[in-house]
Amino acid sequence: MDDRFSFLRQEAPSSARPVNCSFHHRVKGSEGEVALQYWPPARGSRRPPEHIIVFILGNPGLLNYYHPFLSHLHYLLPPSHAILSTSHIGHSPHIPAPILPLSLHEQLEAKVELLSSLRRYTAGWAEEGYRPTPRSRFERVDRPRISLMGHSVGSWFLLEMMKRLGDEVEAGYMLFPTLGWIADSWNGRKLWPIFHRPLRPLLPYITYLVRPILPLLTHLPATTLSLLRSPTTVEHVLHLSRSEMDHILSPDLASIRALSSTKMGEGRGLFGIWAGGNLDGWVGREGEMVQSVMGGEGVDGGAGGRVVVVDGIPHAFCLSRTHSHYIAELVAAWIDPSLANAGGSESDASDIISVLPM
Repeated sequence: MDDRFSFLRQEAPSSARPVNCSFHHRVKGSEGEVALQYWPPARGSRRPPEHIIVFILGNPGLLNYYHPFLSHLHYLLPPSHAILSTSHIGHSPHIPAPILPLSLHEQLEAKVELLSSLRRYTAGWAEEGYRPTPRSRFERVDRPRISLMGHSVGSWFLLEMMKRLGDEVEAGYMLFPTLGWIADSWNGRKLWPIFHRPLRPLLPYITYLVRPILPLLTHLPATTLSLLRSPTTVEHVLHLSRSEMDHILSPDLASIRALSSTKMGEGRGLFGIWAGGNLDGWVGREGEMVQSVMGGEGVDGGAGGRVVVVDGIPHAFCLSRTHSHYIAELVAAWIDPSLANAGGSESDASDIISVLPM
């Protein structure tokens, strides 16, 4: 058994969730330690979860930005379900980063390793059987179903992993996905200077200049402050951003169409959430193209379909607690259709949990 997943068997009371842990990637060219957060099944961890949702962050990949979203989603899901959230190598200030930042495709190889290893581990765990009491006989335990969920560039990773791993992944939930021509998006053009020389190599060192004033910025959450205090993390964030600009080009519409086909079966394949209007500066013309090949919006504003377009919620939904809860309710309804009538409300200024642009 792979001891890198020993945390999956850890019993954690609700007050101790999520479980903070890490994973050491061993795949050649993508070595490094990555931070994880794990929400175990509410019914306990004596046997494997029935369904594990692996969440892939956007960029920057700081786990705590997504805590309100994932905690609410875990609360909504059946007690047999678990959530595993993974950062990117080099994006956690408290974990030593590789000397050389990883590219987009090197990060992808690491995530493929994580998912493949998770699949093997949970399959072996299921084969051990389950005995509720010392005197009971062992019961057959099914292998856990594994789905992916990604935000922003996390959705690009998700799509590439589903293309490669096939039936090993039950479903993929894309949140404000950046699947094509990201350099030509509004934000890609506007922020072009920070992703290129001469400014990009200098930005990590600017963190040293702002350190003296950070104690005065009491309105900033601890997650943002940890990023601003870490020039190494800033360097890795910018390197991945530049790699996204260089490599996320024409969207793979053929694969997206195939993974959204009714042949995939109910509840399987790709699902996606997009921002309505002009609220997503990271998504350009590919947004409508992808929505179209996925079948467009379902009836009643998306309920029952694979595509949902939300009004009033920006790309960086995770920076608002109310937006986080609303998106969690939409995703939960795909995972468990009995939750399809769940809903949320718009937020106000007091609801903002971070001011970092994403």
